[in-house]
Amino acid sequence: MDAIHEVMSDQGVLIFTDLGSATLNAEMALDLLDDEEREKVQIAEAPLVEGVLAATVQIASGGDMAATIAKARATARAFVDEAAGAGEPAAEAGADEGATRTFRIKTVHGFHARPTALFVQTVNCFDGAVSLTNLTKAKPAANAKSINGVMLSEVGGNDVIRVTADPSVAEDLFSVIKDLVSSNFGEAERAPDVPDEEPEAASAAEPTPESETLTSGTLQGVTIAKGFAHGPIRQIRRALPDAIEAVPVEDKDAEIERFHAALLAAESELRAALDAKGDGIAAYDRKIFDAHIAFLQDPALLEPVKTGIRDRGVSAAALWRDAVEDLSKTYRGLGDPILKARGEDVIDVGLRVLRHLNGEAGEGTDTQEATILAFDDLRPSDVLTLDPDKVLGIASVYGGKTSHAGILASGLPIPVVFGLGIDLTGIADGTDVLIDGGKAELTVAPDADLLDRIEEERKRLEARRAEAQAVKNDPAVRKDGERVCAAANLALLEELETVANSGAEEVGLLRTEFLFMRRETAPSEDEQCDIYRQMVEGLNGGALTVRTVDIGGDKPVAYMDRPDEENPNLGWRGIRYSLDEPDLFESQLAAILRASAHGPVRIMFPLVSTLAEVTAGKAAVKTVKARLKERGQAFDEAIEVDIMIEVPAAAERASLLASHVDFFSIGTNDLTQYVMASDRANPKVQKLCDPFDPAVLAMIDRSIGAAHKAGIWIGMCSAMAGDQLAVPVLLGLGLDEFSMAAADVAEFKLMLKGLSRAECEALAKKALT
Repeated sequence: MDAIHEVMSDQGVLIFTDLGSATLNAEMALDLLDDEEREKVQIAEAPLVEGVLAATVQIASGGDMAATIAKARATARAFVDEAAGAGEPAAEAGADEGATRTFRIKTVHGFHARPTALFVQTVNCFDGAVSLTNLTKAKPAANAKSINGVMLSEVGGNDVIRVTADPSVAEDLFSVIKDLVSSNFGEAERAPDVPDEEPEAASAAEPTPESETLTSGTLQGVTIAKGFAHGPIRQIRRALPDAIEAVPVEDKDAEIERFHAALLAAESELRAALDAKGDGIAAYDRKIFDAHIAFLQDPALLEPVKTGIRDRGVSAAALWRDAVEDLSKTYRGLGDPILKARGEDVIDVGLRVLRHLNGEAGEGTDTQEATILAFDDLRPSDVLTLDPDKVLGIASVYGGKTSHAGILASGLPIPVVFGLGIDLTGIADGTDVLIDGGKAELTVAPDADLLDRIEEERKRLEARRAEAQAVKNDPAVRKDGERVCAAANLALLEELETVANSGAEEVGLLRTEFLFMRRETAPSEDEQCDIYRQMVEGLNGGALTVRTVDIGGDKPVAYMDRPDEENPNLGWRGIRYSLDEPDLFESQLAAILRASAHGPVRIMFPLVSTLAEVTAGKAAVKTVKARLKERGQAFDEAIEVDIMIEVPAAAERASLLASHVDFFSIGTNDLTQYVMASDRANPKVQKLCDPFDPAVLAMIDRSIGAAHKAGIWIGMCSAMAGDQLAVPVLLGLGLDEFSMAAADVAEFKLMLKGLSRAECEALAKKALT
């Protein structure tokens, strides 16, 4: 407002806005002007650099306001054409006209919605045109500021992209992109040499065919969430209309305003639904809806609608429906199953905006009675609005585990099955159906015998769960009276209450690297100390074993200046990194030590290979203790220090290392992949990455024997510790502490009550051969 008043003259004011939400904000500002002022102000929706430059040239040549706006808007249309890949490949020309840099993308599914949204948001912070070319797939250049332009480049895991930018911003931009790539866009998994494939499931690429009425039989699909549900079915059929009549409009500006209002309402509705979910949806999963909001602001999707209104004088709804269908078809025609699934995100966003354009209220999934909902294709936004108290289960014609709806629905406390096929739509509303989420089956009109069997299975599982819950606070004791320690793993402060209520006696592993990830700077000593203190105080006297940060490998951190590594899991990570970064290491050690004044705390070093690393780590602890004494800050002088056995060298030299530490903790995820030389993220060698292989079990056995001979205890803090098949073998080998997911603790304690030392030792002996 102040800027408008400052430049106001009789000639008027021309406001340039980037395409998207900036235009909406500018128009809202105009509503605050009085009528006389508003008449003198006009908006040119155009990229700031290109639009202003074109307008300046027009004004310099004597053009009036109308000619200037027309020239700027023409530039905007060219900009949008480039976003969709139309016209000349921008990056081919850009190779001569701008600076270029190539990057290899290592997110496991390439540029799916989360990394794409982050990439586009980052690029839009820089002036000038930026283009992206997928060199691996030989795609035409795309506007890197357009989420759809980037997504339609089909960037997969291990694809090489070329980014072209104006030389004035290129180096800064490339530096930021390099950080994003190095951090793997905040993703934990890095792409294997061969991308993992989506399980076969029905595809929504083709129009839904007609289905005959289905009154009996069983449909097979893909498991998204396990469990049983029995009740009446309700069909939720929502698809883009086959066509919407292009109704002529007299006031084109008013129709554009109405379109803007629908976009803004759709965005506000999404944000309100996310706010209402609160902690019920993970921060990581919220990024799915960042991509939806980006669709609502994308010039490649919005500008054809506004251009159609201006040039053809027809209604926004018809133009929007066509733009959404075209874009969704483009996605659905792609080869990559992850990108193909983004077509459903486009439809989801499209239907939401259409509903607002048509003045319709509600999202159509509300139900007054307990029902099983059947969708043609569950949308991500459906998951935000479903009421698990009223929805018994979910079935879907299409979809798979890697779809955004699948990712979100997997966390629901009800059974969910996707990919059941078109026959699902032939089941009449009110028909009695049964969902078995574990078997991925939906049975129509189940007979009494099947219902009885399922009910027996459900009761058995519920009884087992109730039995486990009843003993969760008991000591972890075998039936012959021998006791072990049942501990839980922890990563975030938000998980503390779950761990504290799980029956775990202590925390056997706090993964502190998650405190360092997805932020712009490392947490300070005081910040870490406060978090560790809250954790140890919340454990009601249970010990907190804090693993020093394991940065690197599959857990990169964007703000840390780390080189690219050919084999990051074998590279500069764990204790190796900490010893080379003493400021970071000592700050964390100080925080851990200070927290030890509030309850039992232990220090654990990850990825130890040599005695020299143990000695150096303990020396750092001694240095920090001296510093805290000088400050007058309290800590536990007798704090225990241990190491993780996850490198074969450590297992081989366990007898030597045991005399220098207070206990061992085995990490079988890394130990297995190193012993078997099999990347645990590579599906082609998954069968080799087996912790039950006798070679891996021999390393575990050697480590346990060395610990006990030295008079120290030994635990395990990986998925194997909570594996019901592994527990008897590990007990037979003599493991002292089992640290697992909090959800597994109660079942672990119940299982122990049925096991004896003799039985377990016999099983372990057999497993080692």
